[in-house]
Amino acid sequence: MVKKILLIILIIVLLALIYPGCAVWRELGQKPRGDRLERIRQSPHFDVEKGEFVNLTPIEGTMNDSEDGSGLVDFLFGKHPDVFPTAPLPVVKTDLRNLDRNVDVVVWLGHSTLFIQLDGVRYLFDPILTNAFPVSVAMKPFRGTDVFRPDDIPDVDYLVITHDHWDHLDYKTVIALKDRVGHVVCGLGIGQHFEYWGYEAEKIHELDWFEDWTVNSTTTIHCLPSQHFSGRMGGNTTLWASYLIDGKKKIFVMGDGGYDDRFTKFAEKYPNIDLAIMENGQYNEGWKAIHLLPPQLIQAIDELKPAHVLTYHHAKYKLSVHTWYDPLENIYNGSQGKSWHLLTPKIGQMIDIHAPKADEPWWRDW
Repeated sequence: MVKKILLIILIIVLLALIYPGCAVWRELGQKPRGDRLERIRQSPHFDVEKGEFVNLTPIEGTMNDSEDGSGLVDFLFGKHPDVFPTAPLPVVKTDLRNLDRNVDVVVWLGHSTLFIQLDGVRYLFDPILTNAFPVSVAMKPFRGTDVFRPDDIPDVDYLVITHDHWDHLDYKTVIALKDRVGHVVCGLGIGQHFEYWGYEAEKIHELDWFEDWTVNSTTTIHCLPSQHFSGRMGGNTTLWASYLIDGKKKIFVMGDGGYDDRFTKFAEKYPNIDLAIMENGQYNEGWKAIHLLPPQLIQAIDELKPAHVLTYHHAKYKLSVHTWYDPLENIYNGSQGKSWHLLTPKIGQMIDIHAPKADEPWWRDW
């Protein structure tokens, strides 16, 4: 039965791919080649023999919750309570286009998309602001959560990509934003997608772990390790990463990743992080090597020692089988009595970087 269902899904996808005029092939991007591939092969984090990037902490076994495909079938067709909200979620439609550049704010736009203004510089992380095929096949936004579209985004100085999975790098979004992006910062290999999609090579800055990009005289972007995987169709030929905006304030953006000892090391090398934006959601016991489970999230934050914490990767899509509110409830309960202050903004709600406030459990009303 499982094999039959998987075969049907495969046939549907293949038919969509060969349908005349289908743009999915272009959305797949391109694998690194030429000089870009040669640079990748020189990275200490690339296994030339395997032809892929590898995590600093080796992942044992598989990254799936089942070997026979039953986990996928359960995700697609299983009965799980409260994986979707019963009513539209509350959002704040902040007018980003008319936002004063000199206001230092963080605005979570849903899932892992972040708009950050700091010291007059605008950053946009992992934008997914459309809901078109093929993403729409597996990712339907919760009601009320898709209010921000590419047209709502002003010119940004830096488009920053943690990795090239479809729920972090949306082709239609980055194409719509192309003329409003000053620079792209991404992991090794991801620049191939952007060049293929029409971005100028001079705008693209690909970093290896522990490499930096200088924004200006007061701010540096540090590219840091994560524990995950990559590829539009798998393969780990592009690099996944976390980032630290290191300026007058320090803002850590985790991206996706499982737990290891890197958080302790980050705290030692970059003490006094003002705000840590941490992955929280779409977890599963079978994925604990590549996504944080709730207890691991608390441990990671404790080791990172930030002043404030905002979590994301939840409250917009069903990508696992936990309830939609579990990530928020778990981190809210786990934050009690901690040295760090938890922020729980609604999608679109502005957070003042200098005086962060937003700690109401709004999800309990839905």
